[in-house]
Amino acid sequence: MNPLIPRESLQNTLATWRVKPNKEPAFRGLVWQKIADRKNVTAWPSYLRTHAIPAAGFLALAVVLGALSGHMQAREQAQQQRDALIIEYVQSLDARAMLVQ
Repeated sequence: MNPLIPRESLQNTLATWRVKPNKEPAFRGLVWQKIADRKNVTAWPSYLRTHAIPAAGFLALAVVLGALSGHMQAREQAQQQRDALIIEYVQSLDARAMLVQ
């Protein structure tokens, strides 16, 4: 609290301070309009029931794209592992490392 302002003065000012907003003549109508607009909003389950074919198509497309993406990633990883095994095998055949018996 600011020590320059006396406490009683601040209390009196706050006690007399009142907020008086301007009255909106169409306020009640606007509230009822918002309530009516809210009733027209559809929930997800009803939206999906009315749009079942596009929703199923989108779901099928997502599954197919996910499967293709996973397949491509698996092929890439298998190729990297194959290359690493080939390099390791060729390095193990180094003639300088072989022992003559």
